[in-house]
Parts: sequence; structure tokens; C-alpha cells
Amino acid sequence: MNYYLKIALRNLFREKRYTLFLFSSICIGLITFILVSGYVFYEKGFDRVFPDNKNIYRVTTDIYNNNELSLSIPSGERGISTSVKETYPNVLASGYITRTSNPQYKIGEEIFSDEQIYHASHGFLDVFSIPLVLGNEAQVLTRPYTVIISESTAKKYFGNENPIGKTLFKYPAYEYTIEGVFQDIPAQAHFTADALLSFHDDMHLPPPAKAQWGETGFYTYLKVKDNTDINQLETGINNLVAEYKKSTFGKNNIQHKYHLQALNDIHLHSELKQELQPNSRAEYVYLIFIIGFLILIASGSNYIQFSFSRLINSAKQTGIKKINGATYSGIVFASLAESIIIHLFALIISLAIVRMLFPLMQNEFGILLQPVFFQPLFLEVLFGILILSIFVNGVLPALLINRFNGLELLKLKYKPVASGISFRQVIVVAQFVIIIAIISGISGMNKQVNFLIQKDKGLDLNNTIVVKIPSNMRKTSQRINNLSAFDQDLMSNSSIVGISSSNVIPGDLPAYNFNFKEIQSQKGGKAALIVADENYINNYKIDLLAGKNFYAIADDDKKNGCLINQACLSVMGFKTPEEAVGRILKMEDESGLQKFEASVIGVTKNVDFSDAKEQHEPIVIMDWTQNMVWGNYSIKTATPDYASVLPFIREKFKATFPNYPFEYVVLEDYYNRQFESETQLIKIFRLFIFIAIFISVINLFSISWLITTARIKEIGIRKVNGANVSEVMVLLNRNFILWIILAFVIATPVSWLAMNSWLENFAYKTNLSWWIFALAGLLALGIALLTVSFQSFKAATKNPVESLRYE
Repeated sequence: MNYYLKIALRNLFREKRYTLFLFSSICIGLITFILVSGYVFYEKGFDRVFPDNKNIYRVTTDIYNNNELSLSIPSGERGISTSVKETYPNVLASGYITRTSNPQYKIGEEIFSDEQIYHASHGFLDVFSIPLVLGNEAQVLTRPYTVIISESTAKKYFGNENPIGKTLFKYPAYEYTIEGVFQDIPAQAHFTADALLSFHDDMHLPPPAKAQWGETGFYTYLKVKDNTDINQLETGINNLVAEYKKSTFGKNNIQHKYHLQALNDIHLHSELKQELQPNSRAEYVYLIFIIGFLILIASGSNYIQFSFSRLINSAKQTGIKKINGATYSGIVFASLAESIIIHLFALIISLAIVRMLFPLMQNEFGILLQPVFFQPLFLEVLFGILILSIFVNGVLPALLINRFNGLELLKLKYKPVASGISFRQVIVVAQFVIIIAIISGISGMNKQVNFLIQKDKGLDLNNTIVVKIPSNMRKTSQRINNLSAFDQDLMSNSSIVGISSSNVIPGDLPAYNFNFKEIQSQKGGKAALIVADENYINNYKIDLLAGKNFYAIADDDKKNGCLINQACLSVMGFKTPEEAVGRILKMEDESGLQKFEASVIGVTKNVDFSDAKEQHEPIVIMDWTQNMVWGNYSIKTATPDYASVLPFIREKFKATFPNYPFEYVVLEDYYNRQFESETQLIKIFRLFIFIAIFISVINLFSISWLITTARIKEIGIRKVNGANVSEVMVLLNRNFILWIILAFVIATPVSWLAMNSWLENFAYKTNLSWWIFALAGLLALGIALLTVSFQSFKAATKNPVESLRYE
């Protein structure tokens, strides 16, 4: 084999252009496959980083109103965690995590906001086997006003100093003593936590949150024994909670049905509302893998085709070798030696390039490839594919050339264009099916995402920034300096045209945790309660269909008046907005501790508040802003030039809220985060387009080179008999055009069906225009003609005397 390797090296160095084509084809295929498989392994590996992950389940809740499913959420009541652990011996550990009411904190002199700080039970650590670096594992999170922080948080705020005993201040007025440091949650987890606060009955918490069987805002996890009957445990949980909440369910015509969701299914297969963090979608991951794998096959096919073309081009030399005694196996070994050398060099270069792409993958796509490269299964798959590619790409071209004897090779009797279906035709058609499908897919996805972004949302997001302010705090608090002056100062700036205050903003997912009934008809459902001031409707330009806004009623009546959206009408059985005005709604939260009545003063148009992909849900707006601040100031500016007005806002903010961090979001960008998964998929597909085009160009170049080489004498004879350049080019290009047309015919219905299936995930969708597929076909045809015409023009303009000199 050493002899063949030496000869192969010599040939590869001598034929540098051909070597570059072979090397490029394999290198691109390997880079694509490494990145794509790394991405798939990364996504599939979520939550498998935890010990006993196969035995961990999350309790989810389906909420039914009048026997109709109204909401599915990944959380439940606080009492589930303790009661299930005490009742069922198969449950080894149980615990919960829940969001905090205010994300502003202070450590030392450092003031910051952090959405990744939660309340948690001690059992949460047991379920996920989260180890402590410092602290007593048996005692942490068992006492009121205590906290454990992550290693990275400890390093960030305390450096090398021991943080145990230090204080984390939570606004508006609570001090938590740091009693432990836990190991950072791995990147491949469906949640991230910078700190975990204790949750204790002796703490100052809102009564609905403290109620064992009240709010459903607790993300509860169970670790069970091996071979536990999950269906039986699920039934037991439903019976257990039904007993505790019997009166609540019966009184409100509300019913909860609980499910156990496997931890390993959360990241790719959960589409519930109010997730701790956004999840990926399994179909997107599988689609990317399939396309990446097809690109790997296409690059391997290119190698085979180009190697075969090169052997045909040097057919006379090969024929002489066979006549002089070159054996069948000798030719195979020579081809295999070239394949080994090219693949090994390609692997080294590919791994180096992939390593350089790590930051790009993390910044652009949020994918960490470093952990993947240490997984034995990933390495086994990679080297298995490499060995298979070396063997197939090395042996197959030799087998193809070995079909001809020495005399046939000397006379070049090979006919590259023959009747029937050939290997190269299948490859070209398959490659352009992929190109046309990806181009049309990108165009269709772009059209849908743009449709959702540009469609009438029922509210105006333009020229709006949202400044984060304290939440659930009285305006008279000593921590706020003259809030009314803050409002007046903002409106005195000519660049600011409107301000409003609210507890949530467009792009947030409001909690649908209030049951409502119209007192007279007793019809109602589940609604999100939004707290907003009288400027909210005008500031966001939300249409009022009937009734009046808050500013049109007396201050004393504001706390008892509400606005509802159109979605509430159908639930209550009203046909027109006017019918609902003046009706009384009975409102009650899930805990049963917050009960009040509200009079409908107006009906607004439905708005795409938090999810432009789904149908509208009931929303009730209350103005409880007279005495409280609620976390968000929406500031409408005259122009999108935020840089000119932000220093002014910051100055006034610091004067009014001296102990709070100044944080803001550009509302349009914040709102469009919901399209991140589709936008990321489009980015990846665009990358695939360039790769697929490059591979196809190499393949077409190889095939056109082979065909023109094999037909060079025919072209010479035609030119001697009077054929002009254009006629020769048509002759050489005609078959390629037919192949692209065939690819278009195959790809169009497949793409149309795939896009239609994808669009079914959206409540509001665009139409699939004919130009999407026509554009993809024309681009594919243009790529093919440009590539092939380069070779055919060279052949058509060649002096026929050179072609026929030795005939």
C-alpha cells in the first residue's frame, strides 16, 4: 500500500487543479456534516446532562373551561410537589421553581436586573442533582430569605472572595442571605439559573403565591424510580389534586388535567405556553440534519464523478497501464490511496475550520459545539462516516473505469451521453432538486415571517422604547422621587409624543390565570389580566370598538372598570361589542384569594399581543395605576432616532429611581424575538444554499468537462462541416437544461407540500405564490447554464484541426 500512497501523492501534486476540486468537494461535505451533526447532537443532548435524566418528569397542566381546552402550561400548583412526594413512594424526589415578582437586585454597590433568578424549593436541587460548591446541602433553601448563587455569579460579583454570609438585596425591600454556591447549570438545559431564592411560608409574599393550591405558576419536577408506571402516577396526581381543589373546580366550571412530561422531551417537543426559556422545534432540527446529510452525499458523489472524469480524461494512460499488465486490484488500490490522502487532509483542514467557526455558531445561532466534540457517540459517527466515505469514494471510480478494457480506453469509446438513466443524471437532478427545494423553502419562509411581522397586529410598535421601572411598588415609596415630575419632564421633551405604564408589554406572554364570568349569563373563561393606565390604548393605537377609555370615567370608578378584547365577546356569547358594555364581570384568580367585580367600560379590537402565530385569547385590562407602579414605561418617540433622546430619559430616570438600573428595550426588536427559531432556520438554509450551489457547480463542471472531452472529435467534425459556435453550445447544453427542468418538476410539488405542512403551524398565514417556485427554478437554471457554458464555449471555439490531428 505504501507504493500506491507514494504514487498517489505524486499524481495529486502534479495535477494540482484536479486535486483542488477533489479536496474542496470532500472538505465542504465534511465541514457541513460536522457542523450539522454537531448542531443535532447539541439539540438532542438537552437535559441529558443531568444524572438520572430518563427518570425525571415535569408536571404540566391542561386547563379546561366548560369542558373545552383553553390553555396548556408547563406548571402547576405549589402543593403538587409536596403532596405527590408524600403520597407515592415511587417518587424519589420532587421540587419546584417559580419566577420572581421583580427582577431588580443589588449586591454590594452593583445594581442589576436578572430574569434568570428564581424562587425554588430544596427538593429542586435533589431532582436535578445540582451539586453545591460551597454550603450545607441539607439546609440550603429551607429557611426564609436565603439564597444560593451560581459559580459564575459568585465570580462575577465577589471575585475570589467567599460569598457565604453576604447579602443579595431584592427590590423593593428584601434582603437574602447567601448560604451556598452551586455549580453552573449546564448550557444544554432547558432552564438557566444565576441564583435560587428560598420560598417559605414565613416570607412576605402575595397570598395567591403562598397558597398551596392557588396559582399554577410553579414548575414542578419529579424524579421517579426505575420502571415506574408513569400513566398510573399521572392518574394518581389528577385524583390527588381533584380532591384538594374540588370546590374550586366545581364552582368555576374549571377543570385541570395533569400530565407527566419526560424531561428529555421538553427542549424539542414541548410547545406549551409560558416556558421558562424558548425551546427548539424537533422538525427544524431533523430537517437541517436531512439537508446536511444530503449535502454530504452530494459532495461524495461529486468526488466519484470528478475522479471518474479525471480517469476518463487520462484514459489513454490508463489503457496503456492495463495493456502493460496493470491489474484490476492495482487500479482500485491506486484510487483508494488517493482517497485516503485527500480525506485525511480534508479532515484536518475541516476540523481546523470548524474550530474557527465555534464563535460564529455561538453568536449567530446560539449553538455551543465544544461539548459535542467530547461525546464518544459523535466521534464514532464522524469517523464512521469518514471511513465509509474513503472506501466508497476511493473504490467506486476505479470500479467504473475498470468496466472498460485497455483498447476501449485507448480509443476513448466511452459515450457519456447515452439513452436511459445514468448515475451522473441522477446526481445532477438530485442536487438541483435540493437547490430548488431550499431556495423555494427560504422564499416561502421569508414571506411568512415577513407577513407576520408586517401584518396588522392591532397595535403600533413603531418608534417605541420601553424603560424598565420597579414593579408592584407604591408611588409614595421613599425609593421613588416625585414620579409625577418624571412624567411631566418626559412629556416636556419634543422628541417624546406619548408615555404609558403597564405590567406587561407587547412581546411578553401575560399569565392567563384569571377566571371570569359575566354575571347575568354566567358565561366566561380564562383570561389574561393586564394592568395599564389610561394612556395605554392611545399610546399603542389600539382601536376601541365600543364604550370608552379609562380617562373618560371618574378616578374613583377606574379601579372597578375594565376593557376587554373581542376574544372575550365570543366566550361570553355576545355578537356585537356594544352588547358587552356595562356588563359586570366576576373575576377570580386561580388561588381563589383575589376576587373582585369589574364593569366593562369598553371593548377593544383583538391585538397580537404576544404571539402573532396563534389565535387571539381573552384579555381584560384594568387601570390599577393610580397608586402603584407596574414595571414598564412605554415611551413613544417622534422618530426612530432613539440615541438622541435616551440620554435625556436616562437622566430623568436616575433622578426619579436613584437605586435602580437603567434598562430599556426597543419594542419592535423585543416583539420580534418570537420569530427567532424561524429566522435562525432561514439563516441556516441560506448557508446551505451557498454550499449546495458550490457543490453543484463543481459537479456540473466535472460532467461538462467529461462530456466535452469525450465528444471533442464529434465537435471537430461538426465544425468542419459548418456548425457555428452557438449550435455547438446548444448541442452540449441541451441535456443539462432537460435535467434542470426534470429537477424543477420533481422539486416543485415536494416543496409546495412541505411548505403547506409547515404553514399549518400558524393561525395566520400567507399564500404560497407561484413566483416562489418559478424564481427557484430560474436561479437553478441560471447556475447550471453559467457553469456548463464555460466548458461548452471553450469546446465550441477550439480549433477543430487540434481535435482531428491524430484521426
